[in-house]
Amino acid sequence: MTTLAIVFYDVVLFVHIAAVVIAFGGSFLYPMIYPVATRAAPAQRAALHDIQARYGRTYASFGLLVVVLAGAYLATDRDLWSEPWVSGPLLIAIVIGGIGGGYLGPRERRLVELAEGDDGEYRKVLGQARLASTAVSGLVLVAIFLMTTKVGA
Repeated sequence: MTTLAIVFYDVVLFVHIAAVVIAFGGSFLYPMIYPVATRAAPAQRAALHDIQARYGRTYASFGLLVVVLAGAYLATDRDLWSEPWVSGPLLIAIVIGGIGGGYLGPRERRLVELAEGDDGEYRKVLGQARLASTAVSGLVLVAIFLMTTKVGA
């Protein structure tokens, strides 16, 4: 008979991975949202961007906090702070937080306002949001790569 032993570290690792999925999984849908939004009626366009903005303010923001806190526990428990595959993703998380809160979030809120107005300004801000969300998705993938391959270990 096999005994199942789950230690606290494993639970925190699960929380860390689940938080990444919750925080950033939805952002990988953004490339599909943007073209639909440009063809949608103004009210539908506004609704799409409102969902996007609320996702960023709640799931992405809270999820990123949980990712960092759980990751900090994991790194501390195993004394891994000096590893590049730990410090690199931590730096990436800080950059993602800055992009999300300081750049992407305000543009997502602006898209809601512009959805029923000036199409030229809307498309300009949409392009900015598209670029920022693509950068965030790319950074998430780089962090996942670093952590799964343990680059530098």
